[in-house]
Amino acid sequence: MNIENMQIKGQLAEARKKFKDLDTEASGLIILIRSLLNPYEEDICKLGIEKAFTATSRLNSIVEQMRILKIKIEQLEAHFD
Repeated sequence: MNIENMQIKGQLAEARKKFKDLDTEASGLIILIRSLLNPYEEDICKLGIEKAFTATSRLNSIVEQMRILKIKIEQLEAHFD
């Protein structure tokens, strides 16, 4: 196996790990946002809107990173097909 293929396999492994880590963080944020925006709360003023906004902003950033990583992973995998 040549050096270039080994480097690409290393990049692919790193990208997959990063994608998995981001996916785990995104799942946690979704659970957090759902708990902060409880639809059964009678007093809307008690909702953690500021915290939910921060979590939603982070989730948006993660999703953007995941979309980029997904394309990168597909391109790296195509190298071996």
